[in-house]
Amino acid sequence: MQPCLIDLSDRAKYRLTGGDRERYLNGQVSNQVTRATPDTAIEACVCNVKGKLDGVIHITRSADGEAFWIDAPAALRDSLFARLGRYIIADDCELEDITDELGLIHVIGDRPDLPGAQWRQSDRYGVPGHDLWVEPGSVSRVLAGGTVLDPGAVDDLRIRQGVPAWGAELGPDTLPAEVRLDERAVDFHKGCYLGQEVVSRLESVGRPARLLVLISGHPDSAPVSAGDTLYAASQDAGQKPAGTVTSVASDGRLALAILRREFASPETKLVLQPENGKLLSHFWEVRTFGIAEE
Repeated sequence: MQPCLIDLSDRAKYRLTGGDRERYLNGQVSNQVTRATPDTAIEACVCNVKGKLDGVIHITRSADGEAFWIDAPAALRDSLFARLGRYIIADDCELEDITDELGLIHVIGDRPDLPGAQWRQSDRYGVPGHDLWVEPGSVSRVLAGGTVLDPGAVDDLRIRQGVPAWGAELGPDTLPAEVRLDERAVDFHKGCYLGQEVVSRLESVGRPARLLVLISGHPDSAPVSAGDTLYAASQDAGQKPAGTVTSVASDGRLALAILRREFASPETKLVLQPENGKLLSHFWEVRTFGIAEE
């Protein structure tokens, strides 16, 4: 398969060093950091005491094993750096902002043949992939080794695979389970971390009030935009909304939405406005993530 390359160099990047780095970081994030190796990156949530998100990050180790490398959405560069640094008190570790010191490239499919490259397994977009951390001057050379996906194509991929994005599906009022991050970015058997009590309680109860879903429209469906309110097609006019559209794919036929749990099951029919409980022909429908091109 021809390499599909995604330039993630604009993401915030930090380096964590020091003898207490593993113990400290394990107390800050939702996943087990021992799983982050020089060959494998993991995803993790950084939560506040209420179990809501301060950020979603990816963690790997440097080739020599002496540091953790952390990357996060660009919009969180300053706030997340301050949040993580706030809890380094008597710990033997140092957090540095290395955003401008290293580039970051993700590849889906076959990896470009680059002698000496340290590829790290990282399934950022719901499909098998690898990360490569490089010097900024090497980014263009690496990108020349395959097909570079533009931001629109990357957004379409993450929407289809149900990968939430900061500022769209994710924000400071989001609980990990609402956007299904508990399925891949939370270890429920690890030691304590900030916000763990709330995150674990939701897992034991198993019922977040809202849930991230993929919805698809038919050719005659009314177009939707991020922020639009959705209703169950079976509802009568005047009833409470089912949820909200959060992201829309470039073809206008796939979108992500966060719905009330009772409307999040596959095949649920949704409309922009209910019409006295009648099923409209231009409905949207809850689908399974990762559906094939139609």
